[in-house]
Amino acid sequence: MTPLPPYTIRQSPRARHVSLRITPAGELEVVVPEGFDPRQVPAIVRAQEGWIARHLARAAERRVAWREQPALPGEIALRAVGERWRVEYAASSGRLTLAERPGRRLLLRGAVDDVAACRRLLRRWLTAQARTHLPPWLEDLAREHALSYERVALRAQKTRWGSCSSRGTISLNIKLLFLPEALVRSVLLHELCHTREMNHSSAFWARLATLDPECRRSRAALRAAWRYVPRWVQEEGGARR
Repeated sequence: MTPLPPYTIRQSPRARHVSLRITPAGELEVVVPEGFDPRQVPAIVRAQEGWIARHLARAAERRVAWREQPALPGEIALRAVGERWRVEYAASSGRLTLAERPGRRLLLRGAVDDVAACRRLLRRWLTAQARTHLPPWLEDLAREHALSYERVALRAQKTRWGSCSSRGTISLNIKLLFLPEALVRSVLLHELCHTREMNHSSAFWARLATLDPECRRSRAALRAAWRYVPRWVQEEGGARR
């Protein structure tokens, strides 16, 4: 008998049953309902060995393609809002800075061979763009569908596009800006529906389907949507270029 692949177990209060997922980092995660007996997990993983092997192989192929991307971008495509920004680098002895220029250009000036520092500035800029675009978008959809929430938080998560707390706080991933508009809209509606249904019950999916008839198809597309997120956002740190 072949050994089981490495995996982690994550308890989810929303989970109604056990599910398997491959994280953007190419790792196997087993999501279980709260109180589920972890001793049952190995048998579940064993039963899904074929599915796991196929999807781990696909994840490995995506990681190879991802590593072929440049360490720093020459262009940033914010598909969600239909914007493309050209990124320019100018080496100088001064402090590293980032500035917006006319014509949707970003200029990084200073020690531009310091990849980690450049990425920090670019992520900070990305967070500001997310703050500009995502909360108003969420507010418009909430108003359109007579739904309400307490507040919105922006995060840079590695495995989740969004979440909704029991107190009505909706958290959105700043990396949503890289996704096509239709997928982002689906995520926003999904989290808004959690303000009424805090689980993934049949009632939740029925409510969501009335707002987003393509929700099931979008859910499948979102599993592969990490391919839209560029290397400089996902990868930690960075050396000199």
